[in-house]
Amino acid sequence: MRRRFFLLAPGRPVRRAWRPWPSVLALVLAGCLAVSMPAWAATYRFEVSLEPGQTGAYTLTHSVQIPIGDPDRGGMHGEVQLRHEAGPGDAPATWGGAVSVAAGALEAFAAHGLDHRSSPDPFRLVHKSARTPQAWAVGLEWSGSWSAAFQYAEAAPLRGRTGPLVTARVQGPGAWPRLTWAGYGTEVLQHHFYVLDGRVQVTPAAQVAWGGAWQEGLEAPAGQPGFVAVREAAAFARLDARAGRHRIWLTAHGTTAGFRSLAADSYPFARGRAGLEGRWQFRPRVNHLLSVYAEHLEPLGPEFGRSQDFELRYSVTPRGRWAWLTGVRLSWSGEGGPGATWVAGLRDPGRRLDASVEWEIAGDGARLRPRVEWQAEEWRLLVAADTAYPGWRAQWAYTGHSLWELVVVYKERWLHGTIPERRGWTHVQVVRRFPEFGEVWVRWNEWDQGRLDVGWTRPATIAAGIAVFF
Repeated sequence: MRRRFFLLAPGRPVRRAWRPWPSVLALVLAGCLAVSMPAWAATYRFEVSLEPGQTGAYTLTHSVQIPIGDPDRGGMHGEVQLRHEAGPGDAPATWGGAVSVAAGALEAFAAHGLDHRSSPDPFRLVHKSARTPQAWAVGLEWSGSWSAAFQYAEAAPLRGRTGPLVTARVQGPGAWPRLTWAGYGTEVLQHHFYVLDGRVQVTPAAQVAWGGAWQEGLEAPAGQPGFVAVREAAAFARLDARAGRHRIWLTAHGTTAGFRSLAADSYPFARGRAGLEGRWQFRPRVNHLLSVYAEHLEPLGPEFGRSQDFELRYSVTPRGRWAWLTGVRLSWSGEGGPGATWVAGLRDPGRRLDASVEWEIAGDGARLRPRVEWQAEEWRLLVAADTAYPGWRAQWAYTGHSLWELVVVYKERWLHGTIPERRGWTHVQVVRRFPEFGEVWVRWNEWDQGRLDVGWTRPATIAAGIAVFF
């Protein structure tokens, strides 16, 4: 017999012949405009993006942000966001909107087609991007002496299916621990997470943070009838202490191999292992810092191996003189020999030149990662390379004019065995500002987030837009 997570089974087809969103958002917008008139500071943005060489390949995007009230004056305040995106021909247009309103200790929000809220628990169980494109999300939060929060997201991607996502948390006054619950499910799985975490101020110079998590639920194995039970756990304790010129961070943690939230984007600890991690910092002189880091991971199952890391760094940052750092990191994994990474850095007295290099040796291979940044009064240049990728990236930004801004990115990578072996990528954005009115911009290719490995698979685009402040 199939067990379902919610009474309304996710994945059930829904008829969407009538789309009330434009009307609903217009009414919400009108209401919020009336409330926010005294704090008039809205922003409207419009952008058109084209793919050169592709007939009819374009995207039109409208967005608006409207404040509600004034938080400095008390009373109700918040923000309204609206977004509309349309393409050519019969391509469906998408609407998105979000409303957040706070009054005293109570805050409420609702969103459609935009991100919901990430969970603040130390295990990062829910990330705001865990949603389908046109999903609903609503939430309430109370931040008084007792705090509580609830959030419901209509549809989260869960291993090829979609299902609802619910989170709730509550915390008592003072140093009371916080209790968090998260759950999601489809016809073939259901996961529940229970988290208890808190902080204790042991002395004025020492604090202990701790947390424990329990995961349970059911899953239907692929190609097999019935369900299997899921029971996993995770825990940690962290000490942060100061004494004179010394500071210590010490963390003990453990996570079973199957502990995993499908609504998360990352996890702070090593799964399937128990670990002890620590860092000691000591200042032998003014502007001198010695930092020692070590971590030992012990496997909790046969699928993982033992590993250790040790890092030693020393830096000197005197005022008005050259600053430098040097260090080494050693890593052991399994039965193999250690891998070593050397790092060195240099910064000029004016804090304009900042150069560093990492040289990593593991087995028979070596990896070199140099980085140089130069900041002048009117521009900034950043050049970085990675021999393991392999490739390099340069970014130049001009900020010397109050009305103009220019950013240029060029990078290359080498793909052995392909034609051509060397491939380049460019991003250019020009912004013209108009005081007390807004700004206009022209852009070639999307921003690559400052990373060498981002942007290569995206189609080339040219975009132009305008922002109006009123």
